[in-house]
Amino acid sequence: MNWWLAAGSLAAVLALGGIARLLGLGGAQRLETGDDAIKLAEALVSGFEGKVGIVATDGQRAAVVGGPSDLVVIEPLGARHRATRYKHARVVMAHPAADGTKITLELQPAMMFRITVADADAARAFTETLG
Repeated sequence: MNWWLAAGSLAAVLALGGIARLLGLGGAQRLETGDDAIKLAEALVSGFEGKVGIVATDGQRAAVVGGPSDLVVIEPLGARHRATRYKHARVVMAHPAADGTKITLELQPAMMFRITVADADAARAFTETLG
Protein backbone atom coordinates (compact mmCIF):
# COMPACT_ATOMS: atom_id res chain seq x y z
CA MET A 1 0.00 0.00 0.00
CA ASN A 2 1.33 3.41 -0.95
CA TRP A 3 0.87 5.65 2.11
CA TRP A 4 1.46 8.83 0.13
CA LEU A 5 -1.37 7.95 -2.24
CA ALA A 6 -3.72 7.17 0.67
CA ALA A 7 -2.83 10.44 2.44
CA GLY A 8 -3.28 12.44 -0.77
CA SER A 9 -6.69 10.85 -1.40
CA LEU A 10 -7.81 11.61 2.15
CA ALA A 11 -6.66 15.24 1.83
CA ALA A 12 -8.56 15.61 -1.45
CA VAL A 13 -11.77 14.22 0.06
CA LEU A 14 -11.50 16.55 3.06
CA ALA A 15 -10.81 19.54 0.80
CA LEU A 16 -13.89 18.78 -1.34
CA GLY A 17 -16.00 18.41 1.81
CA GLY A 18 -14.78 21.80 3.05
CA ILE A 19 -15.59 23.46 -0.27
CA ALA A 20 -19.09 21.92 -0.29
CA ARG A 21 -19.68 23.21 3.25
CA LEU A 22 -18.54 26.73 2.32
CA LEU A 23 -20.92 26.72 -0.65
CA GLY A 24 -23.81 25.55 1.54
CA LEU A 25 -24.31 22.28 -0.31
CA GLY A 26 -25.52 19.01 1.12
CA GLY A 27 -28.57 19.73 3.20
CA ALA A 28 -31.63 21.90 3.55
CA GLN A 29 -30.87 25.46 4.57
CA ARG A 30 -31.78 26.34 8.14
CA LEU A 31 -34.75 28.67 8.51
CA GLU A 32 -34.03 31.37 11.09
CA THR A 33 -37.15 33.54 11.40
CA GLY A 34 -40.83 33.58 10.59
CA ASP A 35 -40.10 36.10 7.82
CA ASP A 36 -37.78 33.55 6.18
CA ALA A 37 -40.60 31.01 6.32
CA ILE A 38 -43.09 33.48 4.81
CA LYS A 39 -40.75 34.31 1.90
CA LEU A 40 -40.09 30.64 1.24
CA ALA A 41 -43.80 29.72 1.38
CA GLU A 42 -44.71 32.53 -1.02
CA ALA A 43 -41.95 31.42 -3.40
CA LEU A 44 -42.93 27.74 -3.33
CA VAL A 45 -46.73 28.03 -3.37
CA SER A 46 -48.29 29.95 -6.23
CA GLY A 47 -50.84 32.57 -5.16
CA PHE A 48 -50.16 32.24 -1.43
CA GLU A 49 -49.71 35.35 0.71
CA GLY A 50 -48.31 34.67 4.15
CA LYS A 51 -49.24 36.70 7.22
CA VAL A 52 -47.52 34.97 10.14
CA GLY A 53 -44.76 32.38 10.04
CA ILE A 54 -43.26 30.16 12.71
CA VAL A 55 -40.07 28.10 12.63
CA ALA A 56 -39.39 24.94 14.61
CA THR A 57 -36.64 25.04 17.21
CA ASP A 58 -34.44 22.84 14.98
CA GLY A 59 -34.78 25.28 12.06
CA GLN A 60 -35.79 22.56 9.61
CA ARG A 61 -39.59 22.74 9.59
CA ALA A 62 -41.90 25.75 9.49
CA ALA A 63 -45.53 26.73 9.08
CA VAL A 64 -47.02 29.87 7.57
CA VAL A 65 -50.62 31.03 7.93
CA GLY A 66 -52.24 33.09 5.19
CA GLY A 67 -55.61 33.57 6.86
CA PRO A 68 -58.23 31.63 8.76
CA SER A 69 -57.77 27.90 8.02
CA ASP A 70 -55.19 28.62 5.26
CA LEU A 71 -51.82 27.07 6.09
CA VAL A 72 -48.57 26.12 4.35
CA VAL A 73 -46.30 23.54 5.98
CA ILE A 74 -42.61 23.64 5.01
CA GLU A 75 -40.47 20.52 5.46
CA PRO A 76 -36.96 19.60 4.30
CA LEU A 77 -36.71 17.50 1.17
CA GLY A 78 -33.06 16.67 0.56
CA ALA A 79 -31.15 19.89 -0.09
CA ARG A 80 -34.38 21.82 -0.66
CA HIS A 81 -37.71 22.36 1.03
CA ARG A 82 -41.19 21.07 0.24
CA ALA A 83 -44.22 23.27 0.85
CA THR A 84 -47.73 21.85 1.12
CA ARG A 85 -50.85 24.01 1.38
CA TYR A 86 -53.84 23.04 3.52
CA LYS A 87 -57.07 25.02 3.21
CA HIS A 88 -58.94 23.61 6.22
CA ALA A 89 -56.28 23.53 8.92
CA ARG A 90 -57.07 24.26 12.55
CA VAL A 91 -55.26 24.54 15.85
CA VAL A 92 -55.92 21.56 18.10
CA MET A 93 -53.67 22.53 20.98
CA ALA A 94 -51.03 25.12 21.87
CA HIS A 95 -49.26 25.00 25.21
CA PRO A 96 -45.97 26.26 26.67
CA ALA A 97 -43.23 23.77 27.46
CA ALA A 98 -39.65 23.93 28.69
CA ASP A 99 -38.20 24.02 25.16
CA GLY A 100 -40.81 26.36 23.62
CA THR A 101 -44.46 26.51 22.67
CA LYS A 102 -45.80 23.20 21.33
CA ILE A 103 -48.48 23.63 18.67
CA THR A 104 -50.56 20.74 17.37
CA LEU A 105 -52.46 21.33 14.13
CA GLU A 106 -55.03 19.26 12.30
CA LEU A 107 -54.18 19.64 8.62
CA GLN A 108 -56.88 17.32 7.33
CA PRO A 109 -59.18 14.89 9.09
CA ALA A 110 -56.96 12.39 10.94
CA MET A 111 -53.76 14.17 9.79
CA MET A 112 -51.90 15.97 12.58
CA PHE A 113 -48.78 18.14 12.53
CA ARG A 114 -46.82 19.09 15.64
CA ILE A 115 -44.21 21.82 15.85
CA THR A 116 -42.24 23.31 18.76
CA VAL A 117 -41.58 27.04 18.46
CA ALA A 118 -39.09 28.99 20.57
CA ASP A 119 -40.74 32.41 19.99
CA ALA A 120 -43.88 32.53 22.18
CA ASP A 121 -45.16 35.80 20.65
CA ALA A 122 -44.93 34.41 17.12
CA ALA A 123 -46.70 31.22 18.25
CA ARG A 124 -49.52 33.27 19.80
CA ALA A 125 -49.92 35.43 16.66
CA PHE A 126 -49.86 32.29 14.51
CA THR A 127 -52.61 30.51 16.43
CA GLU A 128 -54.79 33.65 16.57
CA THR A 129 -54.48 34.21 12.80
CA LEU A 130 -55.16 30.57 11.89
CA GLY A 131 -58.26 30.62 14.05
